[in-house]
Amino acid sequence: MSQTILVERSDGVATVTMNRPERMNSLTTELLESLTRSLRELADDSGVHVVVLTGAGERAFSAGADLAPPDGPSPADRSARARQTLEESFDGLKRVQEASWMLHTMPKPTIAAVNGAAAGASLSMALACDIRVASANAIFTTAFARIGFSGDFGGSYFLTKLIGSAKAREMYLLNERIDAAEAQRIGLLYRVWPQASFRSEVGALARQLADGPPLSYRYMNLALHGHLRDVLDLEAEAMMYTGRSEDFATGVAAFLRKEKPKFTGR
Repeated sequence: MSQTILVERSDGVATVTMNRPERMNSLTTELLESLTRSLRELADDSGVHVVVLTGAGERAFSAGADLAPPDGPSPADRSARARQTLEESFDGLKRVQEASWMLHTMPKPTIAAVNGAAAGASLSMALACDIRVASANAIFTTAFARIGFSGDFGGSYFLTKLIGSAKAREMYLLNERIDAAEAQRIGLLYRVWPQASFRSEVGALARQLADGPPLSYRYMNLALHGHLRDVLDLEAEAMMYTGRSEDFATGVAAFLRKEKPKFTGR
């Protein structure tokens, strides 16, 4: 696995780290392809109950696409891009945008642990996660308008869902930079923690989720798509299924005994 992505597993928690701190964890094709592979593996790993996405270091979650590699594109890179058709470029972007799809739909909780600046496509991936938390030094910006891009990785979809169309359009059209306190105020973030305690707080939140009921988590995102009638039917089906699980019996028994349940996913 490429070292641009680090994956650490511990007690049901998988922490995925974008690992280019010298470049503010900016996104390259190599990093995104490695990230997509890693997320696909973690989605299928029954031993992983929660996935945390973060960046290396303290400066950045990720500054978005790496527009200016330190050594510049090699002659081979320039030649390959010149030969690439529009369709090939489109297919390549679609392939790595699967990262957002998996963060949003995998049947286990995903957390974006935003440890610094989050811009462009990396902000979009943070928005795709189930829960977003940030250190107090975090900064958020869509960044696309500044360089004449329109936006990718589902950012316009997720941002509109989270904060409404008016504010989402402001952030895209005006390229606003907002700090962690403002991001929490408008509904982008669940929690903001001091930088000194951020990693430990993220770990505690992830462990709390990892100790939760995996079967129930799988069925909690039914309202993402579909009409109310469809969602009501799906919720009824899911309730009947989870209500017959060992986890449900364990949870009820622990509740009555005022104890913490130990869920197994069965």
